[in-house]
Amino acid sequence: MRAKEWPPLGEVVGEAIERRLAEEDLAGPWEPLTAAEEDRLALSGRWPGPSLGVSMSQRNYRLPSDLVKRLRTAAWRVSEGPLRRLDELGLVGAQLALTESERRLRDEIAEELYPVPRIVREALARYGPAAEEQGEK
Repeated sequence: MRAKEWPPLGEVVGEAIERRLAEEDLAGPWEPLTAAEEDRLALSGRWPGPSLGVSMSQRNYRLPSDLVKRLRTAAWRVSEGPLRRLDELGLVGAQLALTESERRLRDEIAEELYPVPRIVREALARYGPAAEEQGEK
């Protein structure tokens, strides 16, 4: 039977994100973001590493501000070690001419990064409507 009323997309995505953030690797507790870290997170552009064949389509969801803050904090805290290594090794930045071995090392370290879009994609894959249809929810 078809539902008479569907939940808003933000609600569906938000519930999936809540469940993903409750998993051990992202649950925290995390130190709050500093003003400098929030500023750095607000910069445009994607995080270092290969695209992994993922579409770069932008999606906009209405999510509670506290959820967004927890999502951004988890993304930053899980990723700060790999980001620091990439910076220290000089493997990030505009107009870099990396050798093949440097590119491989950058991509290897970048696999440890958990930017917000990755967390959202994982949340939807594990707990979104498609996961429910496949009996994974």
